[in-house]
Amino acid sequence: MKKPLIFSGTTEGRTLSEKLTASGIAHIVCVATGYGELVMEPSGLADVRTGRMTALEMYDLMKYEADKVFDATHPYAADVSHNILTACLAADKEYVRIIRDTDSELFPKGADMHLFESAAECAEALAETEGNILLTTGSKELSTYAADESVRSRLYARVLPSHESISLCEEAGLSGKHIIAMQGPFSLETDLALIRQFDIRTLVTKSSGSAGGAPDKIKAAAKAGIPVYMIGRPSEETGLSVNKVLAEYFGIRNRMTIDLVGIGPGEKDLLTADAADSIEKADILFGASRMVEAYGGRRAYPFYRAEDIIPVLEREIPERAAVLFSGDTGFYSGAEKLAPALREWAYGSGMECNVKVHPGISSFAFLAAKAGVSYQDAKLVSIHGCSGDKRAATELLSSVRYNEKTFVLLSGADDVKLMGRLLTENSLNDVTIILGYQMSYPEEIVGIIRAEDCSKVNEQGLYTALVINSKPAARQVLPLFSDEDMIRGKVPMTKENIRHLSVMKLGLTEGAVVYDIGSGTGSVACEIAAQDSSIKVYAIEKKEEACSLIGQNAAKFGLANIQIVQGTAPEALEGLEPPTHAFIGGSSGELREILTVLNEKAGRMRIVINAVSLETIAEIQSTLKDFRISELSVEQISVSRSRELGNYHLMTAENPVMIASFTMGGKS
Repeated sequence: MKKPLIFSGTTEGRTLSEKLTASGIAHIVCVATGYGELVMEPSGLADVRTGRMTALEMYDLMKYEADKVFDATHPYAADVSHNILTACLAADKEYVRIIRDTDSELFPKGADMHLFESAAECAEALAETEGNILLTTGSKELSTYAADESVRSRLYARVLPSHESISLCEEAGLSGKHIIAMQGPFSLETDLALIRQFDIRTLVTKSSGSAGGAPDKIKAAAKAGIPVYMIGRPSEETGLSVNKVLAEYFGIRNRMTIDLVGIGPGEKDLLTADAADSIEKADILFGASRMVEAYGGRRAYPFYRAEDIIPVLEREIPERAAVLFSGDTGFYSGAEKLAPALREWAYGSGMECNVKVHPGISSFAFLAAKAGVSYQDAKLVSIHGCSGDKRAATELLSSVRYNEKTFVLLSGADDVKLMGRLLTENSLNDVTIILGYQMSYPEEIVGIIRAEDCSKVNEQGLYTALVINSKPAARQVLPLFSDEDMIRGKVPMTKENIRHLSVMKLGLTEGAVVYDIGSGTGSVACEIAAQDSSIKVYAIEKKEEACSLIGQNAAKFGLANIQIVQGTAPEALEGLEPPTHAFIGGSSGELREILTVLNEKAGRMRIVINAVSLETIAEIQSTLKDFRISELSVEQISVSRSRELGNYHLMTAENPVMIASFTMGGKS
């Protein structure tokens, strides 16, 4: 009875054999060396043939014993693959090449990469380097690198722990500690440890994809600050992954469960039973270094991003993996982005993958218990890793100003200092801060600190804060500033009655991007920005004095979501992100040009225009005919204000203002 035939010697070949065995499918595996046979798991279903074969021997095997042929040999074994393909053609068998992942996006930021087409070219370049060299390309081309004495004396070769490999090292003139005989796969930590142990100054690798450990080698070199000399693949390969082969040729879809586990504050005793069970059942663990180290005793990788985790899953194909996250998976957790990324990968990989999310005890829940307070009425914010994020700063200040309790997620001492500085600079320094440090760990400290004393916090570690404002301000349903609230100077300002109605006509939404064109003192910009911290306002103003006033008013109200753009519209609108809303308080006679640019940038948006002169009203009427508009509303507002005259109060009329509001879509 004919069987599937695998030409192996790689992780992919071994994995395919193991999966066929697990599914009860008898098959033949060909490996070149005794070591290749040794690393195969013993199985009555895998008929392992050892020894190098000629094309004729391959033909005989295929013709009389094989029904399918799979080439899972090393990407650099071009001659072997050529012989397998030639034999397949002669024996009239389909040739299926099993490929590794590509090398796209392998190079991390900061990697010092030097690419070469051949071992000879790389060896020539190594002669110009100084310091020890870690060679991770195997033993077959070792003689090429060792030919030059100046290179050989500095060479440390990592090879398979087989008699053949060690013999090749000795023939090339290497001995003793210059031979590192180890079986992979190797983690980033292993690569980094070898670099440090042997004082390596240059790392040499082949472009062998994740299965060959290239990503970890490059990252280890980047961490150590040394260059990587990489020999590129002979040619771009085409073929199928192991998962695709199993699905398309054997109807086997690998089933994998990936648990995204919230481990709580950190102490193992605070794990939920569900989380502990998921970790216990996992074949592989992922997570930040401090997390996977705490749950050792199994294969563990210090990865928590999809681009790092997926190559390992493709290489090892575990039945169950767990990714560990601090705190709760639903509270500012990396699980939010990882879950859909893993599901998308699984969908296109021939894999049946069940991604499960397991919640944990969040840091704010733990701190609330320590402080003896409830948190159902608290606001939850994060400035974790947001030192330059003005929106995060605005959200923090808004939350503290209007709420009695605000839980703040922090990443370290620098964030504690940032929080204290923001509170102090914005007159919120009378709040009480309950600060939790390394919660649940032996060095845990939970205590009270003042805002001005946050600058003295230097101990690095994990922090969470509960900010208590005993006298929070009452948030207005619609935040409205009076004219007296504004720093005005001699710059024209949209008066409060007109301003409030104009902002209401804009129909603002959360996350809106608003242009305030002809911003003046910034009264409208401030009114808009105060609605919600998620709104971004571009205050466009040509006068320098006015821009200064906009900045002063924004600072007065703690509005970091206003960006001042000095210039004349429409030119000043160039390079700004597309708006969702625009308020035009002054157009300097360029209304048609401004609307044209807005229409091109946004396509569909809400616009409000204020007009005082009859000429502006006529211009609006003429211009709007050239655009597709809907929901047009034009209102004239006349306001009279009281003034004292002796014992009497008389009403004085102000100039009437016309407010035009409409939604603009594509040009007609």
